[in-house]
Amino acid sequence: MNGLIFEALKRTLKAKGVTYRALAERMGVSEPTVKRIFHERNCKLDRLVEICTAAGVELENVLGSMSRGPGPVNHIAPEIERRLAGRPALLFIFVMLSEKFTPEGIMRSQGLSEASMFLYLRDLEELGLIALGRGLTARLLVETPIQWNFEGPLRPLFEMTNKNFIGWAITHIDKEATFVSFSRRMRPETAQMVRREAEELAERAKLLAHHDQHTTPEDGLTGYKFTFAFGATPFPAIMPIGSHPRDAGATPPEQPAAKGRRPLPA
Repeated sequence: MNGLIFEALKRTLKAKGVTYRALAERMGVSEPTVKRIFHERNCKLDRLVEICTAAGVELENVLGSMSRGPGPVNHIAPEIERRLAGRPALLFIFVMLSEKFTPEGIMRSQGLSEASMFLYLRDLEELGLIALGRGLTARLLVETPIQWNFEGPLRPLFEMTNKNFIGWAITHIDKEATFVSFSRRMRPETAQMVRREAEELAERAKLLAHHDQHTTPEDGLTGYKFTFAFGATPFPAIMPIGSHPRDAGATPPEQPAAKGRRPLPA
């Protein structure tokens, strides 16, 4: 638990531009002392309160977000998924709202007018997914996190968004994104271990994001996407080769090559 608290505190320090040295000065201790506390990630409650005060963050908010946790996943009714499948923009608005974007934040990132934002919110309210408040405010009526049905009517849209993201990541490597893709042969037991570790990393990322959303103002948050796929490589499906263009005229391997003609290289 303390480890997660200190990770949240480290992100707060970075967002506020507070160095370990500055934090040490505010606490009246040496910089090595602060570094040791953050390295060990373990201290008494009064010291933790002192750190939070010096960092400008409420310990109650940090602890509250830790204790709530993301909770169990929830599902959207199949009929609603079918209706969202015909309205991609409406689906994307709802997904952003479920990721703790405010309507104003969605407007800024998508370049929407207030009129468009209001109309989208009203459509979502008619579907029973949100409750409109005063102005451009909305309250989700579906508990998060949401588990979508990837085999349902929304599958083409999810395939599209992931393909778009991968294409974007490839063109922004080392700048704004990390893209790793490789194929290796390994034992199934090794593959299972890799898969478990990747799933654990994904769960950790979800938990840390949940904490950030409860301890950081919206203007201090940036939307990130984690896309992971791992499995026995379906080479014929993703890297089709097919017969050689001259295969029809090639000499079958069990027959000797025609006189005067050299056999094609393997």
